Amino acid sequence: MNMLTALLAQPRKFTGHGTNHEGEDFIGHIEIKTLPSPVALMLYYSACGADGQQFHSEATLLGNTAEGKLCLWPVMEELPFVLPHTESSSAVMTDGEFIAIFSSGPRDRTEIFREEITIKLQPDGGISYAHSWGMPGGTFEARSSCVLFPSEH
Repeated sequence: MNMLTALLAQPRKFTGHGTNHEGEDFIGHIEIKTLPSPVALMLYYSACGADGQQFHSEATLLGNTAEGKLCLWPVMEELPFVLPHTESSSAVMTDGEFIAIFSSGPRDRTEIFREEITIKLQPDGGISYAHSWGMPGGTFEARSSCVLFPSEH
């Protein structure tokens, strides 16, 4: 099993709460959309403040590369280009949690922007979606995360 297969088996809409890189609490939404072929899916993620102010929005294609590697291609306004994130690790934990980490580059390459997007499918039916990054010359740190549960949103 991989994260693509696991997400295709999930409900299509999730809502939850998280905290962004500025320490602001937000309401997060994820919508999973199937595509004409089961080799990929679209993941729509947004984070809004309690007053409705949008903090973040992304549309992400999740699918396999020609080499058979699982990869995320997130499109977000914070980045002026599409930065592929190849699956760097995945594991099923003893409690049943399934974790996949998608990386745009090694954490220690401080001369470039690097990012990881971590998706966790929790045993209680929730999804955790998290961003970690480091700017050129800066430290690599966990910056934003959200735990979401199936919803009608």
